[in-house]
Amino acid sequence: MLWLRHDVKVPVLRGYLRFAVAGNLNLDLYFIVGRIPQPDEAVEAQQHFSRPGGAACNVSAALAKLGARVRLFGFVGSDEAGRSVLEGLRGMGVDVSGVKAVDKPTGTVVVLLDKLGRRAMVALRGANLELKPGSLSIEELSGFDHLHLSSTKPDFSAWVLSEAKRLGLTTSYDPGLTVAEQGLGALRGVLASTDVLFLNEREFTALGGDLLVERFAGLIILKRGERGSEAPQAGLRAEAFRVEAVDTTGAGDSFDAAFLLCWKLGLPLEECLLVANAAGALKATRVGAYSSPTLSELLAFLRERGLGDLAQRLETRHKANNQVSGLLQGSGRTC
Repeated sequence: MLWLRHDVKVPVLRGYLRFAVAGNLNLDLYFIVGRIPQPDEAVEAQQHFSRPGGAACNVSAALAKLGARVRLFGFVGSDEAGRSVLEGLRGMGVDVSGVKAVDKPTGTVVVLLDKLGRRAMVALRGANLELKPGSLSIEELSGFDHLHLSSTKPDFSAWVLSEAKRLGLTTSYDPGLTVAEQGLGALRGVLASTDVLFLNEREFTALGGDLLVERFAGLIILKRGERGSEAPQAGLRAEAFRVEAVDTTGAGDSFDAAFLLCWKLGLPLEECLLVANAAGALKATRVGAYSSPTLSELLAFLRERGLGDLAQRLETRHKANNQVSGLLQGSGRTC
């Protein structure tokens, strides 16, 4: 029996695409090292910098750089780190009016990155622990086209996704490995209100693999890194783009953002996968989770790789969507 069945709405052009994103907000502290240290060993860092991070932050920034309107929902601390995170997000065009400051430290992640792009990370959840059922004002989701969640716990996710569906939004969820390892049963309530489920191969296996394909009535998007991506229910695969990767942090989030943009613009599923692969690959050539490509950079990359027709279709659809929004606003209607 298909206990997760529900109808997936067809994306409709209705003006500027408005995305709501909820999840963890962090300050990422990067240390560039020659190699990752062993236990009880110290290594010297060649470079250090800090940037906003967390999967929800990364997806929000990536969507904004692709020309979408984005509001982020979550929590930071009432501290300098929290103010720094919000300032960085605003600078990328993300609406942070849905972020609340609380009396806890801002989530922080220490990232050790070696010259081969390998990482070791230590995370403090801090203010992110406030993300729980009832912690957000559901009314604030009114007027958005889509809600995306990244690495959020099942209880919060099930609550906010069901409310978003009640308001008529399409939804997507990228659970991350920690949540996926809780198994398919733990995510039953979440998946009942999820239209698009983003997973990597380890997460896909943790959630039952073929059993998930049989039972989940939404759209599974499988991110396979160097082996591309797949929509297993549709039998579609898209090859990866060969690049010289220097930092894969946030590549999956760039993938999610590009896929959602194309999906909501109504591009064919195979083209959504291709564009998302390109966005993830292009991000991996740059250091930092916030170095996702702009729309113009993504279009240029597609053209360089012999996909000029696809780039043109994406650009045309994107421009047409924005023109519809301008006409609606000029007539006094909201979009």
